[in-house]
Amino acid sequence: MKNVIGWFVEHWYLVAVALIAATLWTHGRSMYELGESTAQAKGDKALVALREEHQKLRADAAEQNLVLYRQQVERANQAEQLFLNAQDEIYQLRQQLTQERIAHVSTQYRPAPGAAPVPAPRFVVTCGWLRDFNAALGARVPAPAACRTASGAEKAAWPAPGADAELLESGVSAADILAHARDYGSWALSNLAQLNALLDLHTTRTP
Repeated sequence: MKNVIGWFVEHWYLVAVALIAATLWTHGRSMYELGESTAQAKGDKALVALREEHQKLRADAAEQNLVLYRQQVERANQAEQLFLNAQDEIYQLRQQLTQERIAHVSTQYRPAPGAAPVPAPRFVVTCGWLRDFNAALGARVPAPAACRTASGAEKAAWPAPGADAELLESGVSAADILAHARDYGSWALSNLAQLNALLDLHTTRTP
């Protein structure tokens, strides 16, 4: 026992160094663990903040997309309503022309202001006039029976310009021509309404 105590007395500085080293190691270990836990806490906090930021960005993007979608739906509904209104106006005009006005203005006339209506003179439309009328509209339609060439390869061929047959009466009346204009006008106005609706869909902005 005395030898052990003596050794410690003689080598006290070694014991002191060992104790100091142990103390420093323990302190260093504690500081390392404290630094590691602090860094972990900061990292976790930063990760949570990043996730919250990404979630907010996604929510903002989703809300913006929803607003844009609703604006597009509103523009589509407005364009559709404009188109339907135009179609209704076209239909009303067509009905008026068909049921009331075409026959009224095509079969009678007043020779003078205040005079009584009398039957209208016969309206002569030649085959050549009808042929050129259709050509001017870009309509490729067969000739009526009264205008078909007898020797043509095609049964529905129109008389050639300058031919005697182009001056024959076509059998088409003023009412027929007005009815054709009604149908052609309905087609043109319907196309225009569709075009306007399409333009409104791409140019109108919801406030």
